[in-house]
Amino acid sequence: MALISLYRMNLLAEYKFHFLMVLGNIGCAFSYFITNFAFNHGMRPPVYTVYRLAIGGCVLLPFAYVIERKRLPSLTAGLLCKICLLSLSGTSLPIITFFEGMRCTSPTVAAAVNNTIPCIVFVLAVILRLESLKIRSGRGMAKVAGSVLSLAGVTIMTIYKGQPLSRFKEAPLHMEDQAIQEEWIKGSILVVVSCLSFSFSYILQAKTLKKYPGQVSLAVWMNLIGAAMSAVYAAATTKLEPSAWALGFDVRLLAILYGGLSGSGFLIFVQLWCTKEKGAVFMTMFNPLTTFMSAFVAYFLVGSTLFLGRFVCIHHII
Repeated sequence: MALISLYRMNLLAEYKFHFLMVLGNIGCAFSYFITNFAFNHGMRPPVYTVYRLAIGGCVLLPFAYVIERKRLPSLTAGLLCKICLLSLSGTSLPIITFFEGMRCTSPTVAAAVNNTIPCIVFVLAVILRLESLKIRSGRGMAKVAGSVLSLAGVTIMTIYKGQPLSRFKEAPLHMEDQAIQEEWIKGSILVVVSCLSFSFSYILQAKTLKKYPGQVSLAVWMNLIGAAMSAVYAAATTKLEPSAWALGFDVRLLAILYGGLSGSGFLIFVQLWCTKEKGAVFMTMFNPLTTFMSAFVAYFLVGSTLFLGRFVCIHHII
């Protein structure tokens, strides 16, 4: 029994980053649909982003104070500028554009387009010499082929819908397709902008963590500064209408709490930790899991319409 327990502990230690990334990406898939429900009930993406990031930062703040307060370097002007740029590119801008794009398409399509991130991060990592590429080796050829196939699948999925598949009638929840979810090209472009921003932030994370090696504290900074930046944009777009910011005990509050705790709290911390320990490319390898889970939730749990062309492309991407 002791040997079995020791083996399990060693296995968990070896694959802990894999497990955390799998858990985080599964949580993302559910977050997309809960948030989409909230948007259908009047929640606006910029307002959602402000609340979500604020909750994520406040939740992580006590942990950062207890765990890292004695070993963090002093904040210099240059380091603070990097953190602000990281907050813009890694929280406020990509979250707002992603969910605006999701409203114009669907959670499944948004999650699929999100698969461009590993390709972009890989290209940036090679250009910046953070990742080596031996094109003549089997591993190097596999990386290039995987990137090309992934981009091809995402492109086809964006352009071609195909025939609709019959809905799963036994789904416990049913979400009616909204009229706004027909602007596929516009929505896909917004999600691509989000992917570009996320990809840049992942590379910047790796560089920032070398000078500020506190994953929890950096996550707090990113959330709170991102919330402030998002608040400026949200205030301009909503014109401070009280109805746009009002919350009740409904799906909007649920989406904010879930997104803040799982997405802006747990996931951002896990991403920073994995980036520091395993690199940015490793962290983005798990994005296709979100696509698969989004398609599963869309069809079997939410009863949304899936299209044949996009179903084939999801299989192709994964």
